[in-house]
Amino acid sequence: MKEGPCKVTIREYSERDIEQIVTLNQRVFSEQEHFDITRDEKWFRWKNIENPFGKSIVIVAENENGEIIGSRIFWPWKFKIRMSEFIAYQPIDAVVDPKYQGKGLFYTMTVEALKIALNNEAAFIFNFSNKNSLPRNLSFGWSFVSKLIWYVKVVNPPYILNMDKKAKNVHELGDYKLTDSVVKEIKFRTNFDGYIKSVRSLEFVKWRYLNHPFFTYGIVHFTEGKKTIWAIFSVNSVGKYREMFVVDILGDYNLIGGLLSEVKQAAKNFDVSAIYILKNPYIDGRQMLKSGYVVLKNKNLVCLPIRLELESKLLDYTQWEMFGGLHDAL
Repeated sequence: MKEGPCKVTIREYSERDIEQIVTLNQRVFSEQEHFDITRDEKWFRWKNIENPFGKSIVIVAENENGEIIGSRIFWPWKFKIRMSEFIAYQPIDAVVDPKYQGKGLFYTMTVEALKIALNNEAAFIFNFSNKNSLPRNLSFGWSFVSKLIWYVKVVNPPYILNMDKKAKNVHELGDYKLTDSVVKEIKFRTNFDGYIKSVRSLEFVKWRYLNHPFFTYGIVHFTEGKKTIWAIFSVNSVGKYREMFVVDILGDYNLIGGLLSEVKQAAKNFDVSAIYILKNPYIDGRQMLKSGYVVLKNKNLVCLPIRLELESKLLDYTQWEMFGGLHDAL
């Protein structure tokens, strides 16, 4: 615990702070987001306590009246590079009450969170900055890695004029809905080719997608012989249009062509106007272009390497196995 600027205490959160943290997040973020969601304690616990990679680092700023007027959350992840596993943190949900902005609270909370991350032997910090937060991250010493590169297939062009409207997740996915029995059928394929990969497991998929407090996810698969590939997706309503985000791809990437056909059919069934898939090293860009996808660059990947022997790899976007599930808002 330490005294911050303007008689504010900076400390780790406690259980009694959760309600105030949730309320502050909802009040500040509700007008800024793409998705129409309402945060609650269930959301906080899912995100920051039930995570199979560990509990989040949650730093709060408390004024002299006992009010939480800021919070800074570092979301834990585990990654593998070849046979080595690394702890990483993703800063998310940074919020300061508008009445207290410009007083150094964001800086002080971030420094406190970084100290704990170092003590927890984190190998790196990474996050997806928007145009507003990018300068602040760079001023802290984060390095710009790349714009996020998406493959996008626009089926209904008028959607483009509406894509910035508030989105609502579609919960009625019929036979496509991700269920516990379907999750158990997924075969997790491991290789040691040197790319930066999030650790994925049955436990992870259940937590990240099946138990998500706001979103319902669907799943498709393609099988050839004894090999199978799966795609987990969400469908969202944006005005009178719908968009699909493929948030995770699991299995044998050699079958990506067949999987794209299954994704296309699911999108048709849900009358989707646009399909989004994050580029990663296993997806053949030429094949995506032939399938009608175009490249869109949106948001930014920034990274603060702590284990300096990883720096050159971490700052090379082509080395990351990107997937939508890395982003807390998808």
